[in-house]
Amino acid sequence: MSAGMIEFKMAWWFRFYILGVTAMCLLTGCEPQQERSLYWCSKAIRASCNGKRIRIS
Repeated sequence: MSAGMIEFKMAWWFRFYILGVTAMCLLTGCEPQQERSLYWCSKAIRASCNGKRIRIS
């Protein structure tokens, strides 16, 4: 029996998104909306197990 391999990939724009959110938090002193941030994180991070895409929730 072979072990399952889980692979994570990030969208190319995710680092820019995090940089922008961090910069705005530092400039304004506010915190980002958690629901909005989680939505975009779930869009940007993809996982697959043995080549089959799995949903992250």
